[in-house]
Amino acid sequence: MDYMKTVVCFANSRKTSGRCIAGKEWRNELPGAWFRPVSSRPSHEVSEEDRRYQNGRDPNLLDILAIPCLGHQPLPHQHENHLIDPAFYWDRKGALAWSEIGNWLDSPPSLWGNGQSSYAFVNNRVPDGYHDGTSLQLISVDSLLIIVGPKSAEYPKRIVRGEFTYRGISYRMAVTDPVIERHYLDANDGEYTIRSPAICVSLGDPFQGYFYKLIAAVLYEERCR
Repeated sequence: MDYMKTVVCFANSRKTSGRCIAGKEWRNELPGAWFRPVSSRPSHEVSEEDRRYQNGRDPNLLDILAIPCLGHQPLPHQHENHLIDPAFYWDRKGALAWSEIGNWLDSPPSLWGNGQSSYAFVNNRVPDGYHDGTSLQLISVDSLLIIVGPKSAEYPKRIVRGEFTYRGISYRMAVTDPVIERHYLDANDGEYTIRSPAICVSLGDPFQGYFYKLIAAVLYEERCR
């Protein structure tokens, strides 16, 4: 271990065979830079064994985590990445109160630009080469519309999408928050509204010439009590 990073967890999102964890540095109770712990695997996901506490539990949203690291490992579209030391457990130092989350929000002018959409989504991707090195934003929206059901008749597998408006622009993205996915896949197909959430939006790895925007976490008062 070369250094320890203490961060507030704002995402524990599914990725390949593991998770994408992300948060902001905790600097004497004040928000610091975005931070994403990554593994040495080709797609950088963090396994259950990598991320668990000594008692075997998984990090929850708003947990304050101490994460042992080996070095900064930025990618062109993800400057926030740091390589973890898998020889050490992560340590939970406490939790951020929901009432404090307003101090940790971002307010970008847009979510990496607009005008690029894939089938059944809206403003959900960025062409490779147009990224700016940032890949995480924590924003507040008035409401999040959860859409559950098949993407189309040609793609019958049920998925969970999230639709919201930010600075007057509509977005519809895939939801990769596993708790939200499981909850709504267990419900009937349809549309459901979450009022006044904070959502962590992430820019994923390149796929067929694009970086895709994902709803990596959905935080709201009832969930974060």
